[in-house]
Amino acid sequence: MQLAPADIRALQVFRAVVEHQGFLGAQVALGLSQPAISQHLKSLEERLGAVLCHRGRQGFALTEQGRLVYEESRPLFSALGAFNSAVQHLGHDIRGMVRLGVVDNTITNPDLPVSVALHRFGLIAPDVSLGVKVAAPEELITELSNGHLDIAIMPAFMDNDSIVFIPMILEYHALFCGKTHPLYQRADEPGLTRDDVAAHPFVVRRYASSQDLSEFPNARATAAASNMEAQAILILSGRYIGFLPEHYAQIWSRQDELRCLGQSQWRQISRFGIAVRRSDRQSAAQKILIRELLCACTGTPDAA
Repeated sequence: MQLAPADIRALQVFRAVVEHQGFLGAQVALGLSQPAISQHLKSLEERLGAVLCHRGRQGFALTEQGRLVYEESRPLFSALGAFNSAVQHLGHDIRGMVRLGVVDNTITNPDLPVSVALHRFGLIAPDVSLGVKVAAPEELITELSNGHLDIAIMPAFMDNDSIVFIPMILEYHALFCGKTHPLYQRADEPGLTRDDVAAHPFVVRRYASSQDLSEFPNARATAAASNMEAQAILILSGRYIGFLPEHYAQIWSRQDELRCLGQSQWRQISRFGIAVRRSDRQSAAQKILIRELLCACTGTPDAA
């Protein structure tokens, strides 16, 4: 089978349906109607002579042939992305698009002034389109690996052979409880022990559950959060204790809605970095944005 432009577009639609586990998410991501997506899938199946997925009232499910096509399409779209990155700046002006992912709830971190970097980037490369997505670390890794993001700012929470992390800053997390929690009045008590804390239910982040409980091996995690805002909501409920970035928790600790347990003796450190695909050759625009992000974090006044 020799690929035509229509086949590549149909493969792109198929990959979006797989990654969003159905038509609804793919419709939003692609800006296509359900009939249009169905037509792309039908055309692709006819070209390949195979049923790629089952869709209907019982939900979406890949066939074995569909799994094979999806996996084999990965290097194709990775190569297309690398080609676009390599040629988009051949002219005198820097053009193209950069897709940036940022982990949720970093906007309150004074050590990570992303907006400053984006301002500088806009001055240097005004003809480059910029897309920004805020999401949890697991989603950013997936989007980066799938080629839907070019750069991601996130904690280095896992080893991944296909991803390179460029170190940026350290983010400090402390253990907090809400105003109605039994430990709220004892938060600054010198005699507060690990066992005292471990006797109460924890909320943990799905991507860092082992880290959250590393100091409290006997603790029970009875709630899980998909992102930092969900973590804060559960802690503020007064039913759970859990870790939050200190800069983010200040919003509520200044209003006495949260208190830090143990005077930060159980503080955790999260290493933040810029994540890029190892196989990619960065475009001129991507290199500029990475440079500006690093300069903003170090306080360099003029990176142009």
